[in-house]
Amino acid sequence: MAEAENNDKTTAASTTGKPAWNASKRRSIYGSNTAVLILAAVLVVIFVDWLSVRFNYSKDCTTGGIYSLSPKTLNLLKLVDKSGKKFYLVNEFPTSLDADPGERTQGLKIQQLIREYANASSQVVQYKPATLNALKRKIRKRFGGQFAAYRKAVDQFQPLAAELLKFSAAQAKQIDALESNPAVAATNDQSENFATLQMSFSHSAGVPRIVARLQRKITAARKNPLPDWPTLTTSLASNLENIQQQFEALTKKNVIAAFSPLVQTLLKKNAAEFKKQAAKLKSYTTRLAALKPVKAGNVLSELHADSLIVIGPKSVKVLPRHQLFLPQGNPVQGRLQYTFQGEQAVNSALLAMTEKHRTKVVFVSVNSMNLISAGGPFTAAAKMLRQNNFKVYQWSPGPGGNPQAPTAGENPPAIGKGVIWVVLDLPPSGQMAQMGGMMYTMLEQKISQQLAQGGNALFLLSAMPPQLMMMTQGQIPYKSILAQYGIRLRSTYQVVQRVAVQGGHHLDAPQIQIADYPDTIITKPIESLATMLAGTQGQDGSFILSPTYVGVMAPQPKGVTAKIFLQTSASPNVFGQTQPAAPNAAFNPSTDLKAPVPLGVMADKAANRVVAIGNVMFITDGLINASTPAISNGQLTLISNFPGNAELFMNSIYWLAHQSHLIAASPRATVALRIKRMSGTEEAFVRLSSFAMPAILAIAVGLMVFVARRRI
Repeated sequence: MAEAENNDKTTAASTTGKPAWNASKRRSIYGSNTAVLILAAVLVVIFVDWLSVRFNYSKDCTTGGIYSLSPKTLNLLKLVDKSGKKFYLVNEFPTSLDADPGERTQGLKIQQLIREYANASSQVVQYKPATLNALKRKIRKRFGGQFAAYRKAVDQFQPLAAELLKFSAAQAKQIDALESNPAVAATNDQSENFATLQMSFSHSAGVPRIVARLQRKITAARKNPLPDWPTLTTSLASNLENIQQQFEALTKKNVIAAFSPLVQTLLKKNAAEFKKQAAKLKSYTTRLAALKPVKAGNVLSELHADSLIVIGPKSVKVLPRHQLFLPQGNPVQGRLQYTFQGEQAVNSALLAMTEKHRTKVVFVSVNSMNLISAGGPFTAAAKMLRQNNFKVYQWSPGPGGNPQAPTAGENPPAIGKGVIWVVLDLPPSGQMAQMGGMMYTMLEQKISQQLAQGGNALFLLSAMPPQLMMMTQGQIPYKSILAQYGIRLRSTYQVVQRVAVQGGHHLDAPQIQIADYPDTIITKPIESLATMLAGTQGQDGSFILSPTYVGVMAPQPKGVTAKIFLQTSASPNVFGQTQPAAPNAAFNPSTDLKAPVPLGVMADKAANRVVAIGNVMFITDGLINASTPAISNGQLTLISNFPGNAELFMNSIYWLAHQSHLIAASPRATVALRIKRMSGTEEAFVRLSSFAMPAILAIAVGLMVFVARRRI
């Protein structure tokens, strides 16, 4: 027994002839292997971390394809990078801890946005001026010699001011000499008139005081690195015009007659000198009025706190608070919150500085009422176009000069190459309805001229109810024009959706929601975004302006390429029915159109492009602005109910303008929450964790192995 115990403590040879390892040696080897593995893992992590710093690339792995900036913004930044010119973004919102909490929150939001632009583009720089004067000097460089004419005109005021002061002093001396003469104060009225005349040339309230105030303004402007020369010259002109009118009045007989005889004698004696001085003032103010407006005018007047400044190669745009944060809610009830629109505002400024050519878009219709200005049904669509660097007009054929139809006239504001017409299929209203057939004919002639001269067109169409068919004598407007581009228009059909209502009944409603689209350049960025096409109800209860059939002709005309980019789903509850529609009508295979029903076609023929969509209502303010409020990170966010409407419209315009590189999902189409970029502290913590955590885990595993092996 003792011998057996002794054998257990000694190292014995194995049956294979190889020496057996004791526990201590095994633990040593296991520990060494673990240490080597830990060291190797640490080296690998360090190497990978170095690679991430050396080659700092980011990839969007989100389902919605949204990292922080919208796809459209990223496309725009490609143009900015391609230009090779620097753009500077400046945050004028307060961000310090002692600032107002609301302003600081907005300032940090702007700061984060600027950081995203700078990270996404090599040509966009987040500029942080040391002082306000440094910022002004930076801005002044962008306007070259635009201020030279203003500076020269202001300098010319100095000799004129000296002459005015000398003339005023001479007049004051002569008038004061008459003050003690009893004949001057013969009556109370004459005394008051004399006091007014005396005050006009006194240093306390008269011409000398006005001149001195203007000189102080000029001195202050010269000390300012970025003087507001237009405002200064406007002030000069208005004050000098008042002095000029005062001098001219003192030469008129009816004014002179209001004074006592001695004063009348003095004024008549100096009349020629008054006229001479008035003429000099008029000549100078005329020179001021002839100064050309400078591009910096808005910049100089809006350069204040709570703004974001975009400094381009040759121009500057100041984005004030109301363009960056749109108020929502009721301020009286304390429910006012702000929706962030900063990305849209910055994009608009960058696009205007990058794309110098501004395509003209003309909304045309036989309806000449207000459509795109304030209060019009297409105001939001026009606003989007202006934000995206388009010039926007409205026109309809017919007699001009009518206060009710200010946009009507014989000649459109823009036509031909480089111009896009948006044809709104709206019936004429008021007295013009009696001339409907003639109005449609006139408009078709102008549209044909627009296309013949190299222009492009977007047709927004609608179903034709019987009353309109009577007005056009059974002819479908625009049908022959669209046929030349391989587009088949069947306006006698309205596309409806059958929905269940109370009582087991059904209603055919002209409301078609689409979220799946054919794969085209126009619709690819809006895949899965909801688009709503709708009609409205007339006074007699029937539907008007309903969605209608727009398809492709077979065979297509020679040289034409047309494809469907918008159609309904294949649901049996969606179909096209003829007019008029019964309230509870079901699908009739013999007369109705089976789904999917085509609703939009894009076509090109040589250099011309045409887009036709079977609904005019889908870009009205009601559908574009329809949204649902949501709170994200303590801030109000409006999620569009039908984001596809605005995107479909703008993408169609971009395709017609041959600017397909700008077709992408815009910020307002972002329905998913964006990923917030990490701060410097957070990023450092993640990097440290990626370095330390594997090592800590390896050490923990090694200790576990070490403890376990000790028990062997």
